[in-house]
Amino acid sequence: MILLLVILVPLVGVLAVPVKASNRMLYYLILSSLALINITLLSFHIATNEVLHIYGFIYFFLDKFSWFFALLINVMWLITTIYSYSFTAYHFQDKTKKFFIFFNIVVSVLLANVLAGNAPTMFLFYILGVPLTYPLITIRANTKEIGRYYVLNILLPAFLMFLPAIFIVYEITGEFNFFEEPNTALQDYPVIAAVCLVLFVLGISKNSVIPFHTWLPKTMIAPAPVSAFIHSIAAVKSGAIVLTKTAVYIYGLEFLQTLTSNFWTGGWLIYLCGITAVYTSFKALRANDLKVRFSYSTIGQISYILIAILIATPTAIVAAMLHIITHSIAKSGLFYVAGTYNSLYKTLMTNDIAKIAPHTKWLAVAVAIFGASITGFPFLAGFHSKDMMLLEELHTGHYAAAGFLLFGSIVNVLYIWPIVKSAFFYKEKLPIETHPIPIGMKVAIIICSVITVSFSAYSFYIIDYFKI
Repeated sequence: MILLLVILVPLVGVLAVPVKASNRMLYYLILSSLALINITLLSFHIATNEVLHIYGFIYFFLDKFSWFFALLINVMWLITTIYSYSFTAYHFQDKTKKFFIFFNIVVSVLLANVLAGNAPTMFLFYILGVPLTYPLITIRANTKEIGRYYVLNILLPAFLMFLPAIFIVYEITGEFNFFEEPNTALQDYPVIAAVCLVLFVLGISKNSVIPFHTWLPKTMIAPAPVSAFIHSIAAVKSGAIVLTKTAVYIYGLEFLQTLTSNFWTGGWLIYLCGITAVYTSFKALRANDLKVRFSYSTIGQISYILIAILIATPTAIVAAMLHIITHSIAKSGLFYVAGTYNSLYKTLMTNDIAKIAPHTKWLAVAVAIFGASITGFPFLAGFHSKDMMLLEELHTGHYAAAGFLLFGSIVNVLYIWPIVKSAFFYKEKLPIETHPIPIGMKVAIIICSVITVSFSAYSFYIIDYFKI
């Protein structure tokens, strides 16, 4: 029952929304307490391979992958709540009730999706999260067209590709559970398995692989807390978790390796993900909007995670899980910074921020930390995951994948350099009206920075935990 409690706890935040009208601080304390309750429940309920059955077809299962991702979701939910305390003072004050109702519901649905123990449960909550995210994307005026674009780009691939793949695998194996050893029946149909693998990788369009990648930069009109939590962590990374479970529990790593080691039966997907990463890197460099730039960067990082999953060695899976964690924290921090610039100076354009950066060196330092981590700079969080991915790609002979990763790491420096350069190596400091950074924004950015910088101290324990 602990699993069900973890899923339902965020809904208490919906019931407590009326409190916000009378005592704003109390409401944020309630939300923070709910996140802490879930963190505590998960901390004392480490993956026990427990299966929870509801109505005979809805299964929830707590394995090491879902446990750590559920913990990550709740930690970032807490940090985003702290950030939102200040952010909502600048944006859509008349719609904060609607914002928190849907935000907390989405957190609950995402936890259900991550903790799913079989395909029907996974698909149900994967789909359910899409219309519930729509109000968060369209909370600002004149954004409904973008919201509809998001819904169509997630739902159509899901029903036309993802769902048929589930049915095909179920027809062959007679099961699609995430708590049993892989069914070897699928290995008797390698061609069908290869086709289904394509349907999984592309049909889970939250993975943002070409051609289903355009929804992410388009939805950057959403508020910074939505971009940081949902678009940077919960939504896009949930696709990677679903693919990881499919790789481990349905295909089995050995069989998946056999498929992706051959170009025609799955190896070409590694190149498709690599091309996605390279293409979106150039798109990021050309983007003037800071959030759009970060969103294209996110697509590239997801592609590296997918490549590691497709390589399908135990070490590659560990590296993928580690990069989900390190990238989520750093990219959320970057979106927090972008939201701060937008709130205080009403701009997200890099040429405008270049003029502001000399007056906001503290934010520029945060950008440098988060950007360097995603790049893979030594001793920061992202170094550990990228180093593992790179070494495993070289070890297994996937040299093209290693090349894609190195290229992306080099280009990533160019995303953040203009802001850092403007802040510390400016020729002339233009006079502007500066604003103090609100406490909620400052605390959220500091927490992410501390986690990123101190990651080396506990990375060994995380890597050891994920070992298969």
